Amino acid sequence: MKVKNIGFVVKHHHPKARGLALELAGDLVRRGYSVYFSTESQGIERDLEKKCTSKTSAPKTVGNSPKSGKFYVIPKPKLVEKTDLIVVLGGDGTLLSIARLMRSRSVPILGINMGTLGFLTETNHIDASATLDAILSGKNPLIQERALLEVTLKRKNKIIFQGPVVNDVVISKGAIARIIGIRVSLNGKIINNVRADGLILSTPTGSTAYSLAAGGPILEPNLGAVILAPICPHSLTQRPIVISDRNEIELCLNHRPGQVVLTLDGQDVFEMNEEDRVIVKRFAKHSLQLISNPDRDYFDLLREKLNFGNKDITA
Repeated sequence: MKVKNIGFVVKHHHPKARGLALELAGDLVRRGYSVYFSTESQGIERDLEKKCTSKTSAPKTVGNSPKSGKFYVIPKPKLVEKTDLIVVLGGDGTLLSIARLMRSRSVPILGINMGTLGFLTETNHIDASATLDAILSGKNPLIQERALLEVTLKRKNKIIFQGPVVNDVVISKGAIARIIGIRVSLNGKIINNVRADGLILSTPTGSTAYSLAAGGPILEPNLGAVILAPICPHSLTQRPIVISDRNEIELCLNHRPGQVVLTLDGQDVFEMNEEDRVIVKRFAKHSLQLISNPDRDYFDLLREKLNFGNKDITA
């Protein structure tokens, strides 16, 4: 894995994450790498200048470092275009914010957990420097390929939104506690009419998020599948189901007593009208590349984060 340009995405208002990012970035620039930060990190340019010109410590030499390094502060969408590796310091939400911008190309992401749970940002902040050094030394990291969904929101003949989703697509009621009706079609054929507080469409990556709280199953990340999980269904037979992500799913409202919203990865929110259609299929351009720890598997992560199964698995 050849790396020359490294991007940093840092959780907002998190001094510890910002401090670690500056420490890592300053060392990288002194070693000759080009470093990119998002313009959302206010004042980062001034702080980077101080770090990169600091004489308090000599730079480490790791791998074949480029001859000259610089730092840049650019809009977040440009990070995807300019970098070979993106380091995310924060929680899963911070990682989702950059992953969802990868529409034309996919850049490997190293997620450093500075949040609480951290399913996607699985590298401990204590190991951040060593993990980054290992990657830059030429040791090929374990990269997990995670399938994405492409979501299109159509209003009559106009496209309101179209783009990739990492975790989940959620249609839910607004502030008024009334049941809504959602018609679910698969490849043009109606398969269900859900009467519930809402409906979640989840990727395997998102199966440990909102879908899990709604009673959905946990899926291995490499499965080509989508979970359809009703939220508080008004029925004894409406249960989560799993289908292939090779299908095209269409969602329409057939009962809208009040406000209904479409939420994508918990970040983009759209109020839905009765004539709206939500079309969901596998994102064809590329997958999400997550750098993972080769010394532990997905079930180790489940045990650590969710206390999954018996702790004493040797018994």
